[in-house]
Amino acid sequence: MTAPAGGSPATVVEPDQVARAALAGRRELALLDEPSVLAMARLLVLRCRGPAPWVRAAVGTLDRFAREVGGGDLAGLLAAARQDASLAQRSLDALARGHLGLTSGQLATLAFGPRLWWTVAGLPVAWRPLPGGTVVRSLPGPGTHPDVRLLLLAVIGTGATQEELLGVRVRDAGSLDANGQIVPDLESEPLAVSYAPAEAGPRRVTFLSPEAAAAVRARVAGRGPLGADAPLLLPAAATADAATAARQSSAALIEAGNQVNVTLCRATGDFFRAWGMPGARFDARRAPDPQPRDPA
Repeated sequence: MTAPAGGSPATVVEPDQVARAALAGRRELALLDEPSVLAMARLLVLRCRGPAPWVRAAVGTLDRFAREVGGGDLAGLLAAARQDASLAQRSLDALARGHLGLTSGQLATLAFGPRLWWTVAGLPVAWRPLPGGTVVRSLPGPGTHPDVRLLLLAVIGTGATQEELLGVRVRDAGSLDANGQIVPDLESEPLAVSYAPAEAGPRRVTFLSPEAAAAVRARVAGRGPLGADAPLLLPAAATADAATAARQSSAALIEAGNQVNVTLCRATGDFFRAWGMPGARFDARRAPDPQPRDPA
């Protein structure tokens, strides 16, 4: 990487360094010592704009998957799956069985890292809702233009702008292959989209939230059969009355924030119901003696 003409040379930052910086100070950083995990993180760095949140989400959920399903041994699990490819999909199903009662969107979030890890490792798995998740559909508020709401949902959390997302075609949405390229499929979960960045350069990849993906599928179905070159999002949203759009934008952001808060509070409550309050499982008989006795 070099600076523009007339400037001083820019510092070259390797993808591996970016991935490690995204996890600096976190326990999950140790997972990058596993080559297959580093390969997954590297792909996100190369394909995503502002990749740090995606790296943290992928490696963080993969760490949980390793402890809950993989016995803490991702390398061993990967080796076993190379002998029996069906193990990859069965491991995702086992993850879902361990979290009964979650919504399909919550399960998709938990499976984000594991699903991408298997794919990058060359063991494709289905990018489909995992069994057992309940489907939660949110309805647009009264007076909300469906295309305005859809565009706002698509922008939140993706790192892409409205203009960039309006350039996405149906063929640009689907799952990822091992090289980070889009495999067109609107039913994919999570739903990845490829877009041309405004600053030029190679196309970037991002992922829609479960609610945004559901809204995309519903809107596309309502438009009838679409060709691969049809726009995924309709430009009508960009030409809506500015004042109305601003009000709807504010309401949508507040609604999204409330949903995030509810999800986080519910997850915290579920954790403490399962594990008890801090210190509830402390057993003095197992605690190390802070004052070791003199053997004499």
